[in-house]
Amino acid sequence: MKWFNTNAAHNLINVLILLLTSLVGFDWTMFGIDAVLALKITGVLTLLKILMNVVRDGIAGLVRKQPAVEGN
Repeated sequence: MKWFNTNAAHNLINVLILLLTSLVGFDWTMFGIDAVLALKITGVLTLLKILMNVVRDGIAGLVRKQPAVEGN
């Protein structure tokens, strides 16, 4: 999977966080996900994103200005 990198992982996690937090506003218990579980999963995904940034760029990378993305 040549296209899967940390940026793709970040974007995938962003989508999952968006979906799970939207579940909190509705009664989705029929799918087995209640509000508490959705928020716990969202918290873990958010922590995972932060840890990915720290591993990739170091602690200082969390506040460092990122370079522009080059097009193909």
